[in-house]
Amino acid sequence: MLETRRRFLVIILLLLAGATIVWAEQLALRPRLPAARMAEEINSGTPQAAEPGFVYFVDVEGWYRITPYEVVVRSPYDLKGTSTAQMAQALPPAIGQWHQVGPDEDLSQDPAVVELLKNPPVCLRRSYQDPSGLYLSLTIVGHKGEDSTQLFYHTPELCYPHFEWQVLARSRESALLDDRPMSAQYMLARHNGTGEEQTVLYFYVWNDPKRDPELGVLSVRVSLTIPPGESESAVRARGWDFIRGLFPATVLWNRF
Repeated sequence: MLETRRRFLVIILLLLAGATIVWAEQLALRPRLPAARMAEEINSGTPQAAEPGFVYFVDVEGWYRITPYEVVVRSPYDLKGTSTAQMAQALPPAIGQWHQVGPDEDLSQDPAVVELLKNPPVCLRRSYQDPSGLYLSLTIVGHKGEDSTQLFYHTPELCYPHFEWQVLARSRESALLDDRPMSAQYMLARHNGTGEEQTVLYFYVWNDPKRDPELGVLSVRVSLTIPPGESESAVRARGWDFIRGLFPATVLWNRF
C-alpha cells in the first residue's frame, strides 16, 4: 500500500512538472508587441491601448548609448511639441500637488543657451510649489539633428560650476513609478556665494524607440532648493513625487 502511494505521488509530481514546463514555454513564446507599434497604438488612442495617454522612452544616457536603465513610461501629457510655446501649452499649471508659480521662462534666446546648446527650439523653465511651500524648477530642453548631442555634453554637473556652484555629489538613482522603477541622474550642489543647496534629477526622453536624433530628444531636469533644516533626501523624494505626476505609470517592455 505504501509503495502504491509513493508511485501515485511520483506520477502527480511528474505531471505537475510537465505542466509547468509547457506553461513556461508558452509564456516565453508569447509574442511581445514591438515597441514602435506599441507607442503608435497607445499614442493614437486605438483600442489596443490598455490605457489612454502618451508613451515615452526614458534613459539616463544619450541616444549614442542605450543603458540597462531604459524604461518605457506613460504620461497624460503630449510632450511632442517642437517649440517652447507648444511645450508650455502641453504642460498643465498643476501636476499632482504641485502648482505653477510665476510665468514661464522661454530660455531659447538666452545667449548662453544659443551658444552652448546650439539654439534649441524647445527651452522652457517653469516653477512649481507644493502645499508645504517647497519650490521646484522644471527645465525642458528639446533638440533634434546633429546639435542634439549638446544636450548630452552640457549636463548639470558640467554647467553648474560655471555659475559658482560646487558639485557635492552625483550618482544614478532609481525610484518606483508604479510597481517598476525609473532611473535618473542625480546631483547635489551648493552655491559658493549664497550657500544655497540644490538637489537635481535629470534624464532624457524620446518619443520613438529608435532614438533617432533626427526625430528629436528632450532633456528634462527637476531642481529643488533645499530649505534650511530640511533633509536633502526628503526634498529629493518630493522631486520624485513630481516626476510621478509627469509619468504616473510604466509600460512592460524590454528592448533586448
